[in-house]
Amino acid sequence: MKLFKNIKFQKFLYICLSLLLAFCLVGVSVFTLLTCTIFNQSYLGEVLNNSEYYVDLCDEIQGDLVDIGNASGLNKKFFDDFVDEVMVRENVQNYLDMFYSGQKPTVDTKNFERNLRSAIEKYEVKQGINPENVSEESIDYFVKEAAKIYSKNIKITYFDAIQKDFMKWSKRILIFDLIFAVLGIGLAVVIFLTQKWKHKAIRYFYYSTAATGLFLIIIPIAVYFSNIISKIAILSRSLNDMYISCLNNIFMNVSIIAVIFLIISAVLIVIHNHLRKKTT
Repeated sequence: MKLFKNIKFQKFLYICLSLLLAFCLVGVSVFTLLTCTIFNQSYLGEVLNNSEYYVDLCDEIQGDLVDIGNASGLNKKFFDDFVDEVMVRENVQNYLDMFYSGQKPTVDTKNFERNLRSAIEKYEVKQGINPENVSEESIDYFVKEAAKIYSKNIKITYFDAIQKDFMKWSKRILIFDLIFAVLGIGLAVVIFLTQKWKHKAIRYFYYSTAATGLFLIIIPIAVYFSNIISKIAILSRSLNDMYISCLNNIFMNVSIIAVIFLIISAVLIVIHNHLRKKTT
């Protein structure tokens, strides 16, 4: 009991509690951020809409289709303005809907195949080609191969492979977030209620928020100076830009959260000094 009455031990104990509170605040910040970003379909949809993703994706699809068209003897201009960005957006959105709902993500290429067959018929008329001279089997094969290319481009790389683990973690993160929040509130209540002088409790809250802000601000600074994000290299320009945009946005949000905690810590130290003057 004498140990608990020792002033130095009390300070050490409350500093440890304030660091534990900081750990909980970091946990709540990180898990809440993940819930609102990576594990939030609306967030990813917003990132795609605000970037050049769909424009780049349409260009990549058209480039791949031109290659298969050249191999089939089609005019190079056959696929000019063929790829419909509205349809691409709908297919990507449907793909994400299935991914986030836990269904196996697939791409419906019926509209694409129908549009391609219609384009081939118009091409035959324009070029004066007799449809009877073109076998239906060859057209079917060409359409199916083109649909495979279209489907492959619509699918987001790595999403199929990580879906099972992604769905598991989407549930676990909410639990972890709740646990850290409850522990943090409990620690804050203990620190506040066990301090006779409230300015001392405020001081320990200052330690916690300052430590949280400093820890969080270190992460984006380290990422920025290490150039890790810029070193990401994916063959698809649209996917490369998407992943980089997501990561930049996430680390920007981490920086904002860190600044908020640092501002709170500055306010707390002002309150602490004010209360301390009133008690002396």
